[in-house]
Amino acid sequence: MDAIPKALQYGSVTNSQARVVRQKIQPLGVSTGSAGTTVRFLLPQKAIIDMRSLSFYYNYAISGLAQDNANWTWAQLPPSYQHWSSIKFFVSGASAAGAQCNHYNMVHHALAKASVGQDWCLSRLNNGYDQILANTAFSNTVGAAGGGTSRSYDATLDDLIIFRSKNYCYDSSLFGNLECELTFADKNIIKLVGAGTAVADAAGKSAAFAAINHAFSNIVLCVDTVVSISPLYVSLLSERLQVSQPIRMPFSEVRSVQSSTTGSNRITLQSSCVDSVLVAFKNSANDNVTTNTAAELQTLANVPAFKYGVADANSMGFQLTIGSEVYPRQAVAKLGELLDCTTNALYGNDARSTNLLYHAVSGNGPSYAIANAASENAIALTKFAIGEEGWATGLLTGLQTNGIATDCVVASNSANSSRLLIAVMQTSQIVFDPQTSAVSIEA
Repeated sequence: MDAIPKALQYGSVTNSQARVVRQKIQPLGVSTGSAGTTVRFLLPQKAIIDMRSLSFYYNYAISGLAQDNANWTWAQLPPSYQHWSSIKFFVSGASAAGAQCNHYNMVHHALAKASVGQDWCLSRLNNGYDQILANTAFSNTVGAAGGGTSRSYDATLDDLIIFRSKNYCYDSSLFGNLECELTFADKNIIKLVGAGTAVADAAGKSAAFAAINHAFSNIVLCVDTVVSISPLYVSLLSERLQVSQPIRMPFSEVRSVQSSTTGSNRITLQSSCVDSVLVAFKNSANDNVTTNTAAELQTLANVPAFKYGVADANSMGFQLTIGSEVYPRQAVAKLGELLDCTTNALYGNDARSTNLLYHAVSGNGPSYAIANAASENAIALTKFAIGEEGWATGLLTGLQTNGIATDCVVASNSANSSRLLIAVMQTSQIVFDPQTSAVSIEA
């Protein structure tokens, strides 16, 4: 502001603050659906949108439960991020983020386990994140008559891991229309418990699980938009548009793949800034597990889709090979070393570091033990820059592939896990060319 002569600061001193108003957006098509349903939103047009405020509100319900005294089934409500297998963003009609991540809920779960603590989970009750810590949803219903045949709650989804940016104010009049698309996950995210003949054997468990369904209804998107724009912003943007250099907005992007372990699984990298690579080891497919008693269920912290474990924690042989470079230089032999690498990648071994890597749920409640990670949370995170992610700082200091498709090979002992979930966290960019007014996406 000081660079503008006072005689030209029309209103910039008395009216320099930008005010926001929250808007509720209805989906373009359906607002209710079940497994596999896709819902799409068009965010406010020709407006400045505060992406930090993006939230989805909807009702989540599980139906098909049984309440007979001798033959009952009940289910636990999963946290809201597990409801969605895919979340995508489109800029000016072009795919910007999420198009190559069809395991959004699994990636989100792995990152949550590696980076958050109990206080964070308990601060988001409307998101259902307390279910990560304990089986509180069963306290009033397990073994009791009259529990009902359905259960629901008003859910909130507000902590997306894609399309975050240092430049959190998205100007749709500059970059074009912004759309968001969500795909509802299948019912294998549900934990089911029961008693009696309904779950007495494998056939009974299959029948009990086949009888239940889950759905969302009345989903809306809420976001803050700027309604009072500082004249200074208008002036600076007008001046910037006279410069021929492109205007760039960095944002977070995630790509994922899940496959059977071969000992040298791979994912293709092609980005100007790969921030980190996440590898989660799995010993089971994504099928649901139905247990006979509440006690059995209480020892299951995660359903198979979100259960990351290894068979042998002492012979990992973990290493990433990208081009001619390997990360880390010496292969990681034990899971304990790998978990320390993950914590170091997130916190730099800061004394305030916290995560749920060693967390599990038992019959006595939550517990933290060294053995828990091997059975529940075997998660490896390898970062490539000494600072923060490129989308958070605007400085692209991560791994660059120079526009050439490069394989990232995950070397691991195939006996440790039957499946691998590999996710690449990278910074992509929206590019506006002032000379042609064209908008493009750069990986």
